[in-house]
Amino acid sequence: MKYLLIIAVIGFGVSSCEKYEECTIPIVGVYETHLVGVTGPFDLVISLTNNDNIQIEAPWLEDIWMVLDADTNGCVDPNDDLSDILHITIPTQDFEGDREISGTGFYADYSLQIDYTIIDGNDKYHYKMVGTKK
Repeated sequence: MKYLLIIAVIGFGVSSCEKYEECTIPIVGVYETHLVGVTGPFDLVISLTNNDNIQIEAPWLEDIWMVLDADTNGCVDPNDDLSDILHITIPTQDFEGDREISGTGFYADYSLQIDYTIIDGNDKYHYKMVGTKK
């Protein structure tokens, strides 16, 4: 009986030392953000919708606030040193009526950068957003 108890304690100890395998999406939160060369600071908010899809609320053009859908390339695996950068893709979406918006970006070390383009008829406007997590 004594040996059975020792084997059970050792077995429990070995099984509890498994690596943490769950991925996390640390991009969710509030950021102090600037539009490079235009304006700032303002609060940009990122929320999780499902899996690795997110929504980003920000003033994308002057004082025009909008919530955009975006996608990340997955999650951050604490056991993988190469997965600490999340890539962001904003697919083409309608923006303020007849305009369209799309973009790409990345998140790393509590900071993000989003490069996006607004198409207004034949005119294209390129912007760069840079933010740090609060």
